[in-house]
Amino acid sequence: MVQDTIFKIILLIWLCGCAWQDWRVGEVSNWLTLPPMVASGLTALLAGGDKLVIFSVALISVFILYYLGNFGGADAKILVGLAGLWPAAFLAAILVQGGWGLVLMLRKGRSAGFRAVPTYAAGALICMFLRII
Repeated sequence: MVQDTIFKIILLIWLCGCAWQDWRVGEVSNWLTLPPMVASGLTALLAGGDKLVIFSVALISVFILYYLGNFGGADAKILVGLAGLWPAAFLAAILVQGGWGLVLMLRKGRSAGFRAVPTYAAGALICMFLRII
């Protein structure tokens, strides 16, 4: 239990660092996104079962959306990393991104764009907070 909480806090710190870089520069470095994505794949492969299914579905769907131009590369790598390492935070990140995207679309129109990585960090924070309650 304690090890799981420490691991999730480390993931939150990583996500906040990615969010900060995305907010400031508009992109997130590969050195921040590739290692967690690879670790996620290895973790899912070793765990098998549901975790492997969630990782595989996330990998395929997120990278299809990337190639269609709906996600940036860092967004895709971060989401795939979350899917294999912390599936609940992956789901929360997608929900927060969708909610924030809907708010912006209603306010600014269909062409509204935004930096998504901060919404992933917010989703993971909400996930951690709800787990604590």
